[in-house]
Amino acid sequence: MGTQVAAGTVGAFYEMMAPEIEKQGIYSLLPAHITPEAFVRAAAVAMAKSPDLAEADPNTVIMALSDCAKDGLVPDNREAALVVYNSKVKRNGRDEWIKKAQYLPMVDGVLKRARQSGQIDVIAGKAVFEGDEFDYWMDENGEHINYRPKFVGRGEFILSFAFAKLKTGELIVEVMTKEEVDRVRKASKGGQYGPWADWYDRMAVKSALHRLARRLPNASELMDMLERGQPMDFHKEKDVTPAPPPVAAIDHLKAAIDGKPAPEQPQSVWSDEQEDRYQEVVDQMGMAQSQGELSAAGNSLATLGDLPEGYRDTAMKAYREKKALLDAMLKTEGVE
Repeated sequence: MGTQVAAGTVGAFYEMMAPEIEKQGIYSLLPAHITPEAFVRAAAVAMAKSPDLAEADPNTVIMALSDCAKDGLVPDNREAALVVYNSKVKRNGRDEWIKKAQYLPMVDGVLKRARQSGQIDVIAGKAVFEGDEFDYWMDENGEHINYRPKFVGRGEFILSFAFAKLKTGELIVEVMTKEEVDRVRKASKGGQYGPWADWYDRMAVKSALHRLARRLPNASELMDMLERGQPMDFHKEKDVTPAPPPVAAIDHLKAAIDGKPAPEQPQSVWSDEQEDRYQEVVDQMGMAQSQGELSAAGNSLATLGDLPEGYRDTAMKAYREKKALLDAMLKTEGVE
């Protein structure tokens, strides 16, 4: 059973948010099938469940809700989510960290929009594990798949897939191996933290859906939704196999010919400001008192861009250790 939210708390957030959401014209952005009351109540529940979201900059919350309404989704953590990240700002000449809200479409929301296009009969995506039965093949009749999940002892993740059956009867399938998924993850600035660390299988399915979306009607709209809220370039899937830079490779070759020791590789250098920001965020991970605070710190670390090898390993270790500790505390308290 998940965290319970008192009805009075939800009601208080509802009363506080409804006038402001209406004032900002967000109601007018909602499609006919989503009532203003349902939209605001979902946002109020999200605020009541997340202390970090309740403390986020109100302007960013309104912007996130506006983006959510434009896409015709409900911020219920199934169709869409409001996530929080930390951002450094200048106030009175001093650096301060503040919480900002961001809209993130979820897989169910993207599938919903795809179905609403009127050109798709069925669309779905799944993660496949070692114990599952999965087969994909092509012949003169098109693409085919067979999938039977095993619900106990599924083993390790091996691939993700997404498929769509169009109104014409055509079946379109995209399959991504773990290696391909990891290349997409590598292209994400937040690939080691946040959603990729917490929900790897969901992000793997989202990656397969992104590839599928390129081949579907209304492709640009679906691709925009899949990329929104993610500091990722899906079109630049990076090879995760390490390789020396061309100049370094030439230097190594010359050294080998001359019988000399290979020159040392230059190390990545950060500015003092980047060093300070990195240390501040790692400290925030260590002081996190909830999963929300930990995720916010992870999202903040993602804004630093590519981390040098040693920094990345240290941050990943700190994130995993703190997450394990918080998970253990939740189990002790009897909260699933």
